[in-house]
Amino acid sequence: GGISENDIKTFVTATTVSFNWSTMAKEFSVSVSLNDTSQNIKQPDGFFVWSNLTPATLYTFKFIFAQLHQELINVS
Repeated sequence: GGISENDIKTFVTATTVSFNWSTMAKEFSVSVSLNDTSQNIKQPDGFFVWSNLTPATLYTFKFIFAQLHQELINVS
């Protein structure tokens, strides 16, 4: 199976959004992008907050998941 929206929990306030993917944090390194700004998530806890957002504005975030343990991929 792949990663779906259901794997990332979100919590939104007027000026922040938090993302939680802790159920799979140990399997992936993650990069979160908004427009031309990107944040690489170094800590393996699977939680990130993006703040200083403008209220009543629609934002589209992009997630890039890279598998950490390539040796666990079974190719036949």
